[in-house]
Amino acid sequence: MPNALQQKASPQYRSLFPDWSGPRPLRFFLLEQLLEARRQSSFPTNLAGPDEDVNIYLADLLTAFLGGQHSPHIHFGAFPLLAPPAKNLPRRSQAEFYRINADHRLIMLGLFNRGDHLRKRMDLFGMDHREIQRRDFGVGKHCYELAVNLLENRNVVNSGMIDVWRKLSENFELYIQVLSTMAVSRLGMGAKLSQTDLYRLISLHGHHRT
Repeated sequence: MPNALQQKASPQYRSLFPDWSGPRPLRFFLLEQLLEARRQSSFPTNLAGPDEDVNIYLADLLTAFLGGQHSPHIHFGAFPLLAPPAKNLPRRSQAEFYRINADHRLIMLGLFNRGDHLRKRMDLFGMDHREIQRRDFGVGKHCYELAVNLLENRNVVNSGMIDVWRKLSENFELYIQVLSTMAVSRLGMGAKLSQTDLYRLISLHGHHRT
């Protein structure tokens, strides 16, 4: 599980309203927003079976991502499947490679509707946005499956993590929808200005210039 909370300078937040408790870990805020987003989404918590553990995992994942932790092992497009890790590496190392790339696609698709942060354009030559999205969905889902298959029934110490990856693989698209709901309705990401708001901003800008 991402270890953002173990960092000395972990991100924190403070409420806009008077809050005598002082700054709190960003993870608390993100978990609260995630739970509300799940309630508002088409995939509320425990709908397909117990998955509170996935909520905790996603909160840690979001905290690490928004805190600027980006692994150098993230690969562009379908390359995690086209150029897999060497077979002579320990299974845990191979699984970690797939987990990192699956996590990244889950976050990027959910928050930004794109599969990775390595490409500069939304569309690629010879592929439209829908084709790219299907590919990115497939890569993320399959990377979780491979991580599970590599460690399943291998006497892994933290077997609970494998259960989380399995749930993310089985309902990959639905968890993306949860993150998308969180981005738009809870964090204000992707919100669009109305025509009235746009005119108001233009008029205010003109007023300040005079």
